[in-house]
Amino acid sequence: METKENSGSILDLAKETVSSLTEKVLDLKDDLFNDEQSEILSEFKEAGLVKMKISMEQISDSLGLLSKSGYDFRGMDISMGIPPSLSTVFLYEKEISEVERIKLQEEAKGKRIVEIILKCLFKANEFYHSVNIGNYKIDKVKITLGLSPGMSLSFDKK
Repeated sequence: METKENSGSILDLAKETVSSLTEKVLDLKDDLFNDEQSEILSEFKEAGLVKMKISMEQISDSLGLLSKSGYDFRGMDISMGIPPSLSTVFLYEKEISEVERIKLQEEAKGKRIVEIILKCLFKANEFYHSVNIGNYKIDKVKITLGLSPGMSLSFDKK
């Protein structure tokens, strides 16, 4: 039977965990989008269908490079709204070393969209390792590029 004291400590622990997770999410948002937001906005400020086509081609031409990131490219979505946006979906596969990350970033030089995607994937991985979500592991990362950039992470049971 649970005592009032035990339920209070469990509630306190849950509140503390949620507070810590919220703080880390806000840190990730600030860290990710302070660094890359201006790059993303610069890439997509003239966001028309031509820009979307160029971005899609750059991603398609770089699938081999992206597959070395520890994530499997699962597809992309184009939103034909005003402004249009491009979303990519990646499935987490494995951890890669810092040396491999640096090498991939060097290989991506000059391919702005691919550079941004790699930075986002690496930041997602750093975020996952900075929070303890119990029996859950990172599963999918969805990166939205456009005038309203964003990233969503999905977690699955280990």
